[in-house]
Amino acid sequence: MTEPETHLPPAVEAELVALADGNLRFERRLEVEARVAASPALADALACQRAALAMLATAGAVTMPPALRARVAELQRRRRRRLRLWVPVFGAAMAAAAAAVVLLVASGGPRVEDVLTAALRPATASAAPRERIDGLAFPRYPRWRAVGARADTIDGRATRTVFYERGGRRVAYTIVARPALPGRGLLTVHGRRAVQWTRAGHTCLISGDVAPAVLVGLAATSAAAG
Repeated sequence: MTEPETHLPPAVEAELVALADGNLRFERRLEVEARVAASPALADALACQRAALAMLATAGAVTMPPALRARVAELQRRRRRRLRLWVPVFGAAMAAAAAAVVLLVASGGPRVEDVLTAALRPATASAAPRERIDGLAFPRYPRWRAVGARADTIDGRATRTVFYERGGRRVAYTIVARPALPGRGLLTVHGRRAVQWTRAGHTCLISGDVAPAVLVGLAATSAAAG
C-alpha cells in the first residue's frame, strides 16, 4: 500500500526557507535549529531547501550535477517516508507568515499562492517561439517542449505562464512582472511542488507534479541563462 504524501505546513516551510537563507534573527534561529535537530523530518526538509538554494545560487552549468540531483531526490524520498503527521505550527512561525501576507497586501503585490493557482489553469494560447513578459524571455529547454501559454493579471500585476511537456509530464513556468516578490526556494502550494527565485528583478516560479530535483534543475538552467 502506498503511503499518502504529506507536506509541511506553509508557515513551517517558510521558517525553514528563512533558516536556509540566513534570514532569521539570532534568537529565532537558535530555536528553529533546536527543533530541526530534534526532528529527522525537519532536518531532511532543511537539507532540501539548502540544496535548492545552493543550486540556484551557483547556476553556472546548463544541467544539474548528477550527484546533487540524486541527493535532492533521496532527501525528498526520506522526507516522504518519515513525515507521517503535520508538524505543529509554532506561534512565531504563524505570526511571521501572517505578517508577510499583510505586507504583500499592503504593497499591492500578489500572493505567491494566487500566482501558482493561475498556473494550474489551462493554456489559452500557443507558446510563441521566444515567449517573453516585461522584456524577460522564457527559456528553451533542450528536452522539454513548450506546448502553450496564458496571461493573467493578479492584484494589478501582469503574469505570464508557459507550459512545457516531456514524456507525458507537464511543468508550468510563471514570470511575474517587476518588482520581485519576497521569498525563494522550494515550496508547496495546493499540494503542488514549486521553486521560487528572482531573475533580472522578476519573480519566477516553476511548478509541476514532478520530483523536486527536476524543478530545481529546470530553475537552475533558467537562472544560468540569465
